[in-house]
Amino acid sequence: MFLKRIELGGFKSFADKTEMEFVRGITAVVGPNGSGKSNISDGIRWVLGEQSAKSLRGGKMEDIIFAGSDARKAVNFGEVSLTLDNEDHALALDFGEVTVTRRVHRSGDSEYFINKQSCRLKDITELFMDTGIGKEAYSIIGQGRIEEILSTRSEDRRGIFEEASGIVKYKSRKRDATRKLDETEQNLLRIHDLVTELEDQIGPLKEQSEKAIHYKELRSQLKSQEISMYVYQIEQIHASWSKANERLQSLKQEEVGLAAIVSTHDAKLENDRNALRILETETEQLQAALLQFSEATEKSEGLGELLKERSHHLQTNQEQLKVTLAASEERHRERETELLALREKFGKLEHELNDVRNQLSQEEAKLIGVTGGISQQQEESLKGNLLELMNQMAQTRNEIRYVDQQKETLERRMNRAAEESGKWEEQKETLESRKADIEKKLFAWAKKSVIYVVVTLRKVNDSSRCRSCSKKVGAQFVNGNRSVKLRSPAAIR
Repeated sequence: MFLKRIELGGFKSFADKTEMEFVRGITAVVGPNGSGKSNISDGIRWVLGEQSAKSLRGGKMEDIIFAGSDARKAVNFGEVSLTLDNEDHALALDFGEVTVTRRVHRSGDSEYFINKQSCRLKDITELFMDTGIGKEAYSIIGQGRIEEILSTRSEDRRGIFEEASGIVKYKSRKRDATRKLDETEQNLLRIHDLVTELEDQIGPLKEQSEKAIHYKELRSQLKSQEISMYVYQIEQIHASWSKANERLQSLKQEEVGLAAIVSTHDAKLENDRNALRILETETEQLQAALLQFSEATEKSEGLGELLKERSHHLQTNQEQLKVTLAASEERHRERETELLALREKFGKLEHELNDVRNQLSQEEAKLIGVTGGISQQQEESLKGNLLELMNQMAQTRNEIRYVDQQKETLERRMNRAAEESGKWEEQKETLESRKADIEKKLFAWAKKSVIYVVVTLRKVNDSSRCRSCSKKVGAQFVNGNRSVKLRSPAAIR
């Protein structure tokens, strides 16, 4: 058996995965200080089961993982694999080549593998026991290790010799067996204590056991008695059930007959209810129509009173207008007479003025001196009379025009009043005739409805479902929360 290969990845200064091959003979690793020579031996010790970070020149186990540098970042785990040649089967495995792997993470978790199969640290330790290979074996001697071996006590040197002689495995097994024997002895002592304690409980437990046996016997007797009682009760209940079942069948037959009778009465009652609902609906409609016509009648009566007042007022205005019109016509005739007189007078004055103008034009050349002043005075006097006559004529024409306008206005008002009075009179007569017809129809329908309701309620009274309904039928019947009183057309008016 010899070391064939070692693979380091993420372990201390080996950031990249590094593989080293070893051949038979002596292999020397040469390099300057700080190049990582000792990291190779530390990796071998660590993969063989070293648990002390101080022995690996670190503060804690995570320190053996590559922590990074300026050019490289840190890795998350460190791993070392050691491959040994096992052709001579020095290791207790049926493999020609054995690879032991150990991996540690930054979280502190460690993993162990033998030929890529997960295992325990104890398995690796037992595998290399008595082979000279181990974390404290003589096959790995570091700097100052020889001096330490020679200078320590004989008890410490004994471990190296025992490892070399191959008895470490047996001593380890002896320690395990001794520890197990001690544990077994302690268990025997505890069992002896338990037996002693249980022996003290045998007497009371025996009494309890006898009591339990007697209880089971009594319990079995009670069970048999209860079964007999249950059987008797079941027989009694079955007989009662048979009688009740026969009674139930007879009652069911009676129920079927009564159900048929009830169904017949219910159908009749439902038909009567439907007819009553129809009558109630028609009553509500007639009430609504009566209410509308009552409102229309009241409105028509109000309008009639208003029309009477307006007619009276129009008659008064008409009489006043007739008096005013007569006075206006009298004044118009007077104005026309005056206008005719003024026209005649104007014609005479105009004729005289023309004559004077002709005389003035003929004698104008002769009478320029004194006669000229006299003719001018006469002309001025005639002009003044003429202007006065023209003003009177214009005033008379204006008065005649004003009187004509008032006459036309009064005539239009009288015509409009006469038309409105006729229209309202016709509407009033129409509403009164419709009101009389509706009152006659309502009275006739109400009479029929009361007769029908009385007959229906008597039928319901005969079926013993509404015995108190017939007392409420009379001249008034109730519809929901409203009551309808039947009145004659004369009473409605």
